[in-house]
Amino acid sequence: MKLERVYFRGFGRWVDRSFTFGQGLNLVEAPNESGKTTLLQGVTSLLYGAKKEGISRRQKESWYDQYRPWTGQEYGGEVDFSVGDRSYRLVRSLTWDDDREQLVDLKTGRDLTGLYSMDRRKDRRFMEGLIGLSRDLFQRVVFLSSQSLAGDRQVVEKIRQWMTQGEETDLEPVLAFLEGEIQRIGKTSLARSKPYGTAVHRAEQLEREVIQLKNLYQELREDQARLAQLDSEWQKVKAERASAREKVSLIRQQVRIAERREALIEKKKHLQYRQSQWEETEKRVNRLQKEREEALPPHWLNASEVEELSRLIEQYQSPASKVNEWEERIEDLDEEIIEWQEKKSTWLGVDEALLQRQLHRLEEVRQLERELLASDARETVDEKVRAMQLEKEYYRLIDLQEREEQCRRRKGEREDRVGRLHRRLDRIEREKFLSQLVDTQIPPGRSSSVWVWTAGLSALLSLLIFQQIPGIGLVTFLIAGFALYRFDRLRRVDRQVRKEWEERQQALRKDWDRLRREREEDEKEGEETDPEAAKAALDREKEELRSVYDELARLMQEQESILDRWGASSAADLHRVVDSQRQKVREREAARSADEEKRARIEEIRRDVQEWAAPFAERLGSWDSSRWLEDLSEIGAEARQAKEVLQRLKLESASLKKEVEHSRDRIHRIEQEMARWKARLGTDDIDQWLEWIRCSEQVRRIDDQLKEAMEEREEQERQRKEEDWTGQLQAVEAELAAEKSDFPDEESGDAETLHLLLQEAEADLDQQEQACYDKEVAVLKLEEQLKTRFDRLPGLGDRETLLQEARNEVQELEFERSALETAREVLQEALREVQEDIAPKLRPYASRWIRKVTVGRYEDLLIDPVDGLRMSVFVPETGERQPVERLSRGTVDQMYFALRLALIRFFSRSGSSPLPLILDDSLVHFDEDRMRESLRILGELARDHQIILCTCQPRERRVLEEEGISFVRQQL
Repeated sequence: MKLERVYFRGFGRWVDRSFTFGQGLNLVEAPNESGKTTLLQGVTSLLYGAKKEGISRRQKESWYDQYRPWTGQEYGGEVDFSVGDRSYRLVRSLTWDDDREQLVDLKTGRDLTGLYSMDRRKDRRFMEGLIGLSRDLFQRVVFLSSQSLAGDRQVVEKIRQWMTQGEETDLEPVLAFLEGEIQRIGKTSLARSKPYGTAVHRAEQLEREVIQLKNLYQELREDQARLAQLDSEWQKVKAERASAREKVSLIRQQVRIAERREALIEKKKHLQYRQSQWEETEKRVNRLQKEREEALPPHWLNASEVEELSRLIEQYQSPASKVNEWEERIEDLDEEIIEWQEKKSTWLGVDEALLQRQLHRLEEVRQLERELLASDARETVDEKVRAMQLEKEYYRLIDLQEREEQCRRRKGEREDRVGRLHRRLDRIEREKFLSQLVDTQIPPGRSSSVWVWTAGLSALLSLLIFQQIPGIGLVTFLIAGFALYRFDRLRRVDRQVRKEWEERQQALRKDWDRLRREREEDEKEGEETDPEAAKAALDREKEELRSVYDELARLMQEQESILDRWGASSAADLHRVVDSQRQKVREREAARSADEEKRARIEEIRRDVQEWAAPFAERLGSWDSSRWLEDLSEIGAEARQAKEVLQRLKLESASLKKEVEHSRDRIHRIEQEMARWKARLGTDDIDQWLEWIRCSEQVRRIDDQLKEAMEEREEQERQRKEEDWTGQLQAVEAELAAEKSDFPDEESGDAETLHLLLQEAEADLDQQEQACYDKEVAVLKLEEQLKTRFDRLPGLGDRETLLQEARNEVQELEFERSALETAREVLQEALREVQEDIAPKLRPYASRWIRKVTVGRYEDLLIDPVDGLRMSVFVPETGERQPVERLSRGTVDQMYFALRLALIRFFSRSGSSPLPLILDDSLVHFDEDRMRESLRILGELARDHQIILCTCQPRERRVLEEEGISFVRQQL
């Protein structure tokens, strides 16, 4: 099979994209996340579709949603491929609700879709019909990876079928039938859905039912005795309930009498209380009238007059004292203003605008001085010397790179010599190995004899059990016939295997003769053919190659040192650093001229500021821009503070003068109002006025209380007459006297005590009622249960009979299952013998590739097909057989690589066409030597197989070019 073209209408990132593959080795080189894995997954998806294999119903593969098209709606594409001499195009739509597939013969244009019928998943399985591989087998065989095949029974089964020349009739259906019969019967008693589990469960259930019936009969007799005891207890409880009812009735009558007596006493107390309230109200009215007469002043003032007179008195007492205080404060402020002007005359004469201008100029001086300081700091590093060092290091780096190129050319030449010597040694060792192998090959044994024994044992077993279990006897008879049929077929297979072994021997002899002729040609040309001399030459070349490696490492290390020293990543980057340093030197020259201009500007500002600040020269001292800036800022702050203080004093004096004028006008108006009140009250004594105000307020409060008390007395008088409190009180006293004469005994207690006794009696009655009800229910329930159980209780003898029948059925099923398991073990033993024949067929392929991959270190790869394809080798140092999993990671990768190549060759020769080989970053863990040897092997394999090698590194392409291996490069 060969892939020719893949076109994606939509698959992941590939939308409307086509890829073409050629014969031989195809190299797909692209970085990670560029779509290599998507391309390979898309090829498999177009060949086999999006439905899961191995299940009956239609389900999506796990990758389906992950690879939906990034843009557009079309999901699918087409793939052109050839099998043998025929070319096909498979068109497939992967849209789940509208999946379509079509197979076309490209040479004739014929539609071949109808030749393949649909399975249960509505899939036509084109590839299984064309190359004989399912999707899972295609991925396991065609895709090269480091995954172990231990336990891969699917690959083993396919190899076994192709070893028997594609025959599908084998022991698997019979084993499946026997396993199905065993499963149908059931292996354990836990499988309740199977006949054996059902029978065991039924026998156990019947046994439990028999035991339960015996226990039930015993329980019935015990319940009858308990029923008689419950009936006696029920009668006793009914008698106690009647006594409790009489007690509750008596206590309730006493409670009603006590409640009536307490109600009359409470009514009497209420009437007496209301009578006393009326009397108290009458006394309060009289007391308030007397208090009013005593508190009434000579001049009574109403509320508005009191408020007006109080405000007038307050206004009269306050302004006079304040006017005197304000006048004294005005005199003090005038003296303080004159003193402040004399003391701060210098600060008050400072021009604020000029001061701010000088401050700005000093700030400019300080900024220029900071820039000059920064410029002086730059002068501490000799930029010119640094630039000269950089240029020198740059030219040194260029020289080192030229020497590195020369060293790499020498390295390539040495590596080619070492490779030629390796191949010569390999040829010498292979010639020696073939000379020993040809003489030690043993012809293959016969695998058909086991079926004769299988047929005999099956026939004997059928005769033994045919009379007891005819069905099982018929199955073993069929096994005997099938074993004879297999014996006939395998005898022809043994002849074919013998023929293949002879052909392989001839091929080995031809290979041996070819190697011998090549050795003779080398001797004629003067080349070393002695293994020891070749090894010595190889050692010399390796030593020289190591020296080249050391020189190359030293050159690269020196380059890295230069780049690290200047913080560059490459020569171009270092060149940019050199240019940058030159630019810095030029900038420094320009900065010097700018510094001179700044110094002249500083001197000009200094002269102007010193001339303006002459009055403050004593305070400022010698010239210092920063200190003068701070001192002048403080002088400005002090000047502003002096002016603010003077302004505040003047404002306060003016404000107090205005307030004095307003206060004198207000005092004149108050004196006129006081004269009016003096004429009315007959006195100007303010204390007397305040006393009359207090008495007027007190009389007004008493009036309010008196009014409220008189309204309350009138309301009580009205109620007293309407309700006739005196008559009601006399009637209540008469009823109490009558109650006492009718029931003179009061020792029974008050109503509260009687209520407590009643609650206790009622609680006791409720308990008796509940106990009586519970006993009655228990009696009735037990009677009903006894009646129902007597009616429904099955016969004990019938259940014991059914139990014996169930036990007999379990014994029969155990005997039938034992016979089926015996037949299955015989057939499985025969199947294991067939599987053991796989290893001799697959071993020559694997051993050939393992010698090439490991450069002769391991000569034989042992394969155990009983549990998949488990591999082991003989370790040269110890001679012991070890599983490959115990070797180093690199060696394990080599083993898997050899086994995959063997499978490709085996399946290709057994099938209809050579299969392709797909590698997705499979050599990423190989070191340089292992990768080079693996690529040589792939180049040899590419003569007969199409190979697609995907990688994210350029080293595979470099080695292929160095080894002269032709390849087709694919661009993503």
